[in-house]
Amino acid sequence: MNKMQEYKRDPALLWNDFREGNETAFTILFDLYSDSLFRYGIKFVIDDDLVKDCIQDLFIKLHKNHANLAPTNNPLLYLFKALKNSILDALEAKDNRITYFPQDELPFWVDYKLNNQLEDNENDEEIKELFNKVINMLTPRQKEAIYLHYQSELSYEEIAQLLDINCQSVRNLVHRAVEKIRAEMNFNIFCLCIF
Repeated sequence: MNKMQEYKRDPALLWNDFREGNETAFTILFDLYSDSLFRYGIKFVIDDDLVKDCIQDLFIKLHKNHANLAPTNNPLLYLFKALKNSILDALEAKDNRITYFPQDELPFWVDYKLNNQLEDNENDEEIKELFNKVINMLTPRQKEAIYLHYQSELSYEEIAQLLDINCQSVRNLVHRAVEKIRAEMNFNIFCLCIF
């Protein structure tokens, strides 16, 4: 088994090796998570360059401070939280003034992308229209919770840590969002379309 496979199976080992200064672990950490970080970051700002800069800055800071980082069993959760904070900082710096962006007021954009499993469906425009209608009914927090749970496969507990709310609030967010979605369209099709 190569290192990449070993680290995919055991993210805590990857994080610990990285914290100990292993350069291979650092490279694999970037390779494993940079795409997920970009997909998550672009949900807050529609500015590819800003998100890429924030990801690069994040990994530079991680590399410099690797020995001082706390252990974690889920590096992706840690990186999502750090990236979100980095984007907030970048937005505040971009305004050239001190601005406070409450996390629960950040927009969360979700794009429609028809999954390959549905590509042959001749009702693509109808599904897209319905998807956009449903997305517009959800709050930014509901969109983020749905995305994190169904696309990034984070647990309710992990989402609660990321959003700085309690676990029951996450369950409520997801439950209410799923009910709104199911009232308008097939939930499985919705999950195949979300990007």
